[in-house]
Amino acid sequence: MYALMAIDVRSGITVLVIVIIAGAIAFVGDRVGHNVGRRRMTLFGLRPRYTSTIFAVGFGMFIALAVIVFVSLVNQEARQALFSINTLNDQIKTLSAERDQLLQEPVVFRNGEPIFSPVVIASTDPEPVIERGLEQLFLGVAGYYSNIPDVRPYPKTLTPAARANLVALAKTVKGFAPTAAIIVPVAGENIFRHGAMKISFRVYEDRLLYRKGEIIAHIDLVNTANRQLETVALNQLAASIRSNAIQHGMPDSIANPTITPDAVDRVARELSSIKGRTVVQAVAANDTYAHGPLTTEIVVEPSRLPSVH
Repeated sequence: MYALMAIDVRSGITVLVIVIIAGAIAFVGDRVGHNVGRRRMTLFGLRPRYTSTIFAVGFGMFIALAVIVFVSLVNQEARQALFSINTLNDQIKTLSAERDQLLQEPVVFRNGEPIFSPVVIASTDPEPVIERGLEQLFLGVAGYYSNIPDVRPYPKTLTPAARANLVALAKTVKGFAPTAAIIVPVAGENIFRHGAMKISFRVYEDRLLYRKGEIIAHIDLVNTANRQLETVALNQLAASIRSNAIQHGMPDSIANPTITPDAVDRVARELSSIKGRTVVQAVAANDTYAHGPLTTEIVVEPSRLPSVH
């Protein structure tokens, strides 16, 4: 069913129209050839049977020409295939060679990967001041990565496209006022060895994400006597904290909660003292903003859910 739905209906309609037109022309050609043969008409002094053959061949050629003209008029892809096939083949070969070369080259930075520490920029400054700050940051990052082996450095001056993007970004930052903005320099695309350096900025609003004591994530445990299960559960809790913080607007490179060994030991002792279901909660240790740090406290208490026997 899905395979049939994936077929391009326009192609089927085009083929049907071509068949109908070819059939109509063939019918007219047959009638003309029949009349020419019956009336024993001659062309250029040739015998009637030769004249009939010429008419038949001529209409056959006309059919082919009519089909080509019709397809060229109604289908752009067919027109390109008919009249630009060599150019298309050359382009395919060139793109295939570039693809193969890129696949062989290792990736230095992946698209969107943070390449510099996040920077907080005040949104209350005048827009030209914000723009100059973004420009200095951009050129600073470019200069920092100007000596990467086998990667072409970014130009020493901003390109028109980069400057236009910074102007637009400055307006975005100004729109956050009075809340500050977090700027995270990232790779603008996959950067391969021997390729050019591409720099982009991701912007986040540096707003309050969690109040002190607010629950960020939690997990429920059934068998608290299993120490191996405790370790897995704490790892899951850390992953949930990170995921929740990112969803609330914290940059990926900042959303890294820290659970100290002392906290792990304390959680293990508390879990061993509780029988039955237990809930382990991660709460904000302080008022937490998007710029971090993501500091949490682990709270262990009996679960209100009924125990499973």
